Amino acid sequence: MTTEQTSTADKLKAKWDLKNTIELTFVFVVFLITAVFGFLLAAKPILKSFGLQEILPPFLFLLVSAIATIPLLLVVLLFLNHNKKLKEKWLLKSNLQFFIIIVLFSITGSSSIRVARPILDVLGIHDTMAWYVYWPLRILIVFPAYQLLFMIFGTLLGQWEFAWRFEKKMLGGFGRLFGVKPKK
Repeated sequence: MTTEQTSTADKLKAKWDLKNTIELTFVFVVFLITAVFGFLLAAKPILKSFGLQEILPPFLFLLVSAIATIPLLLVVLLFLNHNKKLKEKWLLKSNLQFFIIIVLFSITGSSSIRVARPILDVLGIHDTMAWYVYWPLRILIVFPAYQLLFMIFGTLLGQWEFAWRFEKKMLGGFGRLFGVKPKK
């Protein structure tokens, strides 16, 4: 009687509904790239805002951040296993596509905040202004930047169809908020 040993990669592929090892490799490479870009976007502002840029070297910050995100990663992995309702709602075909969509949201969110900074500087809008002036103006800049980047990154990640459906739904919701009825 022989028992077949299954590797961890095979178990992950089965659990995440991935077809082959290339898709699994893609998931891990995208996760790694997202983590690195997240670090690059967040490290200096976070270290600076807490006055830690001289005390805590960036590499140590990366290590602490990586260790701190392990519980979050476990939650994401559990969520990937129980995402059936969201996949149905978003009309997704696989867990790989679901993972790419999650990456799309994370990249777009952090990038739109980053893109808004130079625009705000050019317009002379700074956080030294009264909060009730600064934040509405910042949101007015970030929102269209997010929409544009969402479509760009969605296209680059091969998810244009999802991004377009999501944009139409989101903008339709904002239209209803202001009394504009969506066309059918």
